[in-house]
Order: sequence, then structure tokens, then C-alpha cells
Amino acid sequence: MKLHLTLIGFVISALATASCRDGASGAASTTPSVRPEDAAMQVVAFGCSSREVHGAGSMVAEGRIATVAHVVAGAERIEVRGPHGNGAATVVYFDPVLDVAVLKVDPRLATPVPIATAKSGDRGTAVVYRDDVPVQLEAEVERLVDIRTEDIYGEGKHLRPGYELKLDVEPGDSGSAVIVDGKAVAIVWATSQQTEARSWAMRTSLVADHLAAAVPVDHGHCA
Repeated sequence: MKLHLTLIGFVISALATASCRDGASGAASTTPSVRPEDAAMQVVAFGCSSREVHGAGSMVAEGRIATVAHVVAGAERIEVRGPHGNGAATVVYFDPVLDVAVLKVDPRLATPVPIATAKSGDRGTAVVYRDDVPVQLEAEVERLVDIRTEDIYGEGKHLRPGYELKLDVEPGDSGSAVIVDGKAVAIVWATSQQTEARSWAMRTSLVADHLAAAVPVDHGHCA
């Protein structure tokens, strides 16, 4: 099945879903301890164009933001804007193949939300930004998928473990976390050009082993 997906500000083509499978949910049905908007942050990258590159992310550990690599790739300076103010961000993990990144920020800027996994049918919330104001969108996990795609520079063929979502997003929403039962299960990275309210996300668990990283890393060139 051919997919045509829109990333933040540009289009990549010839993407195909690989194996589709269900899985156990790590998001138990409990009262959320953190509201989605308390963990959400806007990510703004400078230096790759004459305009700011906007994305999103969520604090998934103390002082650590999970987002997408293509928003921060090659940036000369990165700023995050959250519920408790703005601050500088440093890239401490960067994977251009899976399109995920971890940013080190002032832990006082947001409240961490734990990482979990999801199953088909799970419903949650994604926080995006409209005119720099956080807005909550309803999201539903349609199915678990392995997405065959290029890296963020349009090279190679790779598989990204992720989700197909019922979620209406726009360019600039890349990196938004989907929160189910108070836990971050997905990182939004693209939207379908062919089907309304269909989006694609990586599993937040892809960054789970990199949240202790503290040393700045090379974060590629502009995507």
C-alpha cells in the first residue's frame, strides 16, 4: 500500500506499511496524574531557514523532552516553550533513521509524563500548538504498524515501529505526544495526504533507553 505523508513543511513519498500487529497496552486504566498540557512543550529550531521551524514534544522524564529528529536536525539553536516558561534545549539523543530525538531542558519548564505502549482502540489526547497556544486534539490508535520509509533526509529504506492514528494534525505538529491514560504512547511525525484525519506516529518507547543521556550530541544537518 502506497502512502503519501506530509512532514513538517515538506513531503516524502513512497512509504509502505510493513507488518501490522496488535499488542498489549502498557497504559492501564487509571486516573492520570499529569494532564497532557502540563507535559507538552512547543519546540522551536533556529538556523536552518529564514523562518523558525516549529514542532512539539513532551517531557517524558525530568528535564527530558521527546520529540522528532526532523524538527531539530541541523539547528543552530533550539528553544522550548512550555507551561512554566521558555528555555534553551540541547540535543542529547538524535536518530535520523527512526526520526526521534531527546532534548535536555530545565526540568522546571514542564511536568514529566511516563512512557507506555498502546493497543488498537486506545483513545487519548495530543497537544498541538495553534498560534503558539496549546490545543488538545482527540486521538485514537487505529492499529500498530511497522512503517517502511526513508530516513529524515530521504535516504535508504528503514522500518519504524509505530501506530496509525485517527488524528487530525497539521504541519508544525510533528513531535506531539499522544497521551493515553496519563502516559505518553506515541510521537506524531506525519499526516496522510490521502485520508482525512489519518496520522502516523512512532512509539515513545523508542526513546526510553536514552532518557539518562546528558552530553550534547551531533544532530545532523538541516532536513
